[in-house]
Amino acid sequence: MDESGILPWLIASAIFFVVPFWKIFARAGFKPAFSLLALIPGGILILLWVVAFAKWPAFVDEKKE
Repeated sequence: MDESGILPWLIASAIFFVVPFWKIFARAGFKPAFSLLALIPGGILILLWVVAFAKWPAFVDEKKE
């Protein structure tokens, strides 16, 4: 595969990873721009850890108010 044939695959894989994380972060109350971390090597693992262990701003305990 030459250099021009790999570009569409890179764009497709970026869309494949960024769009779902964008939706997840928006619904969870985080800034959706964090999903752009999926474009760097190892970024997807960082995003999974954030989603798994962070307190989600959208689901703040209402009893503490």
